Amino acid sequence: MRKRIVLYLLLALLVPTVRAQLAPPSDGFTLAQCVDYARANNPNIKIARINEQVSGVQVKQVIGRNLPQVGVSGSVIDNVVIPVTLLPGNLAGAGSTSTTNATGTPPVAGGTNTDNFIPVKFGTQYSATLTGRVDQKLYDPSLGLALKAAKVQTQLQSAVTAQAEQTQAYNVAQAFYQTLVIDLRRRLTIRDLGSSDTLLQQELVRLKNGTTREIDFGRIQLNRNNLQSQLEQANRNYSQALNQLKFQMGMPLSEPLRLQQLQIENDLQVTELSNAEDRFFERRPDFRQLLLNTELADLNRISNNRGYFPSLGLYGTYGTNAQRQEFNFFQGGFPWFQSSAIGLTFSWTPFDGNQRRYRDQENRLNLETLRLQQILTRESAQLNLSNAQVSYQNLVGDIQRERDNITLAQRILTVTELEYKEGIATSVTLIDSKDALTTAQNNLANKLISLYQARLDYENAQGTIIDYVTKK
Repeated sequence: MRKRIVLYLLLALLVPTVRAQLAPPSDGFTLAQCVDYARANNPNIKIARINEQVSGVQVKQVIGRNLPQVGVSGSVIDNVVIPVTLLPGNLAGAGSTSTTNATGTPPVAGGTNTDNFIPVKFGTQYSATLTGRVDQKLYDPSLGLALKAAKVQTQLQSAVTAQAEQTQAYNVAQAFYQTLVIDLRRRLTIRDLGSSDTLLQQELVRLKNGTTREIDFGRIQLNRNNLQSQLEQANRNYSQALNQLKFQMGMPLSEPLRLQQLQIENDLQVTELSNAEDRFFERRPDFRQLLLNTELADLNRISNNRGYFPSLGLYGTYGTNAQRQEFNFFQGGFPWFQSSAIGLTFSWTPFDGNQRRYRDQENRLNLETLRLQQILTRESAQLNLSNAQVSYQNLVGDIQRERDNITLAQRILTVTELEYKEGIATSVTLIDSKDALTTAQNNLANKLISLYQARLDYENAQGTIIDYVTKK
């Protein structure tokens, strides 16, 4: 009883710990956590990993094809009607040995004259055989190449998995930043809407007191209604962006997802880009796939040319059989007859109508195509890297200008609100000041999306997108 109480206490202590480990972060997902979730749950990555396991099994299949191959076969036959064979009668001393029949004409081949033949039934009604065979390759010119090609295929599938993880990390990061910026725009709209509600309430009091015109009150109310419409649209955009992020992460759309909010004051500390290495493209999974595909194509070419060499194998057979007039194979005391043989097999095709020659030409052309694709991929990566670097550097300056514009627009709006209360500024000037702040905020949000996109493109071009996003 005491042991049970201790066990229950331990379980009570462990259950909250396990739930805490399985529960999402209390303060919202970061980008690194979103990417980690995607790497564990996204179906595309799971499929790539399964294919990688398949490649490992295929290596074992190649090895197994060159191990001894053992086969067993057997049969049980019921000869319902035993075939009849005609034997020449002179072999058994029966009948005439004349080559003519009673009419003086020789028997016609294929006719029905059986006077000089004896019908004989060969075999028994029941027969059974059981045979075993072992084959072993002694020399196969493509054995080593097939094994090497299978191992290269495994490496290729690993590169495909890395490519799937990198692509998914890029997609998750893109959807993550898109969602954050939309949420930022939504929260700024909520803030502006709160400010407009306060101003609208003040204007309503002034309208009742007769210290403001109805047209001025209508303009402020219209501005407030426009902000309400913008907020509703922003909420819809946020829900769509959040669902897109869930999809990229491999998270069910019905599950709740909360992200850490983006703060203009704290999170917009842009950093300079690090210089890329001279051969940065070698880290890219797609370039590595091209290298491995080139190696596979070259192995295929060599394997084709080795078809000019013969192959040699060893085999051994052992069998047993029995014939019965009755079905009594499982009864003892009746004979079974054994047979056994060993031998060598030799296979060689010195001429195949020049098929190997033409396949060699095709393989060489494929190799040249893959080498050109390597050049194209390398130049494309350098172009994407350069474009992303220029875009990012330009956007760094734009971001700072947009932040300055927001600060200036807020200052102008503050002064304008004071002047409007004092009767110096008109409602048109006040609404223009609010619109200027909204425009500056929207411009900053658009620049933010472009900035994050440029940084993702820069890291993706280098093949370091996973290293980058897992640190965020």
